[in-house]
Amino acid sequence: MIISGQKPFQFIYREDLRSLPKAAISHESNLHGAFAVDKDTDGRIFYGMPNFGLMAITPDLKNQDVIELPNEIKSFNFHGINICNIDNNKRLVLSANLDEKIIILTLDGKKDFIFSRPEFEEYKSKVKIYKPTDAVIIKDDLYVTDGYGSNFISVADIKTKKWKKIFAGPTDIPTEKGLFGTAHGFNLTPDGKMLSIADRPNSRFQHFTLEGNFKKSFNIPMGSKPCGIDFINWKGQSLAVVGSLDDPKEGKAAPIYILDANTYELLSTIRPKDELNIEIADHIHNAVWYKNNDKLYLICQAWNPGFYFVLELI
Repeated sequence: MIISGQKPFQFIYREDLRSLPKAAISHESNLHGAFAVDKDTDGRIFYGMPNFGLMAITPDLKNQDVIELPNEIKSFNFHGINICNIDNNKRLVLSANLDEKIIILTLDGKKDFIFSRPEFEEYKSKVKIYKPTDAVIIKDDLYVTDGYGSNFISVADIKTKKWKKIFAGPTDIPTEKGLFGTAHGFNLTPDGKMLSIADRPNSRFQHFTLEGNFKKSFNIPMGSKPCGIDFINWKGQSLAVVGSLDDPKEGKAAPIYILDANTYELLSTIRPKDELNIEIADHIHNAVWYKNNDKLYLICQAWNPGFYFVLELI
């Protein structure tokens, strides 16, 4: 058995769970996004495939259904994808980084609403680029990271569909607190009190209150370029997983890090290419936890070229 990582967080490659439909294979190299797990109901996992559709992975990870999209958004790249409830109706929230939009869809692919460019002073000038990379929904607030644009975090009311506040912004100084080189992917911390936002080029996660106040910065190995973070409670321990675009050592394939979710201490380093022989996994764009039948998985996506794969904890 080929394994990667340090005990007790060692993983194997489940090649038998590479469950893409045949028609999707020719589009897979375009993957450049994330996964959303429907934790409250049926356990499906959603992600977008440009020029093909939305993918819905079944809870047993053995099949993927294709959800057709309206023609006007079918070509969009959904860099971030999340699930929320709006008036007790479940919705998908998709960050279209190339099209300056946040798309709200039903779970069967019907368009509900589109948030366009934020209406703040910071974006009045067309010189300010807006390319949203991720979104998090907390109660009625939609938080959006503009990681490929101007690096502000914008907040909208999901019910009134109005923009309401903005914070953070860009910096060229790697150690400057509260600003970003690239505010790439983010998530709500396990205690529900903070946003943990990946500052990709500066190899750190910055924590902000829900009001937009900077609180703390956590460094991970410099040069790893974290793309995002996902949390889980597993056997009484709060864990985080981080997909990295690069390795701290130049020329080495990128790792997946398992961290203590409270201290960001590095607990295990998973090497999909070097140790699990996934040859195409040079750069890791996204990894999320997934529990099913008392087994723990990592659902992963390499980028440039895109590649879907599943790892299982042993």
